[in-house]
Amino acid sequence: MNRLFRHFAKLMLAGLILTVAGCAYDESVRELRNQPQDNESLVIAFSNGIIDSPIPMHTRALALLSEHMESMGVWGWQTTSEGVTERLFLNQEVTFSASLAKWTYSPLKYWDNKSTYKFYAYAPHSGSAGVTATINPDNRAISIKGVTLQGCNTIDSGVPAPPANFGKVADDDWMLDRSGQSMAGVNRNEVIFSMQHILSKICVRVRRSSAFMPDSILSISIDSLKISGFVSQGDFTQSLEDASIVLAPEWTPIDTLPRYTVTSAKHVSIPDSAVYVLESLLIPQRVSDDQYIRVWYNIGNEGGYINHMDNIFSLDELFTGFETGKNYVITVTIGPDPIRFDAGVQDWTYNWSEQSAFSKKEQ
Repeated sequence: MNRLFRHFAKLMLAGLILTVAGCAYDESVRELRNQPQDNESLVIAFSNGIIDSPIPMHTRALALLSEHMESMGVWGWQTTSEGVTERLFLNQEVTFSASLAKWTYSPLKYWDNKSTYKFYAYAPHSGSAGVTATINPDNRAISIKGVTLQGCNTIDSGVPAPPANFGKVADDDWMLDRSGQSMAGVNRNEVIFSMQHILSKICVRVRRSSAFMPDSILSISIDSLKISGFVSQGDFTQSLEDASIVLAPEWTPIDTLPRYTVTSAKHVSIPDSAVYVLESLLIPQRVSDDQYIRVWYNIGNEGGYINHMDNIFSLDELFTGFETGKNYVITVTIGPDPIRFDAGVQDWTYNWSEQSAFSKKEQ
């Protein structure tokens, strides 16, 4: 009997020790272990990011990240109720599944309702583009090194408005969430990033001059259009200054590689209204005096006679440089003589109209 009593006493003591030791586990860990892992409300999930969010937001339709990107890179930090901050995501690749219509990643992470979180993101994920993406653990500034462009997305047929997508070309339209997203674990909301463009964009539109007599000019067409030459590679480090983003020296162009030339508009007929013949991404950079735009065009006259003409214009007469997140538009007006180049700059998604360009110079 005594032997049996001692056996039960040992079992009770062991149970007591395990109970006391169990109290040493972090409550959040114990809580998550007791939750069913198929409960989607516990999963830290990422919703569709918003690009260039307007203020106020109801002024125009929102552009969603999945319409332009298939991946993004995410960093995340978790701060517990005891004030301990730990890294939760390390440049985690999050991809968009068209079949599921949502952003996915693996392995999954779970909310702790007693913690707060901070998330940072950029797109696309660096693993798919051959660049290096890092974040400063102290100030959380994102760096993207080794971005290379080739000057794609030409529009050979001419369109009323540029696609502004770049989803079908080799060049990546880099974006990032500049301030990050703060979240409370108790809310368990989906993380929605607010993405901003960090490259520059240039578009060329062509129109015919109203000075042409309708009965004397039968046709106008562009044989070819060339813009040369752009720095093809650069390194980006996010600026956290309160000053205007466009003034922040975030890009360091690398001019050791050969510069590239953008060509477009092969045999494009120019109607009465303006059409876009080129849209291209650019590394933000200063314009040098050896960069130019050249247009080869044909004017068909009555009687079947065609004038073959070309015109060249220095880009530094139009722009001093290309800044982050800006849309640069060159309007080429073909008239009896001379051809005219107008230039202007607006925000990335600005819908350029006839009145928005301002004349810089006539040649």
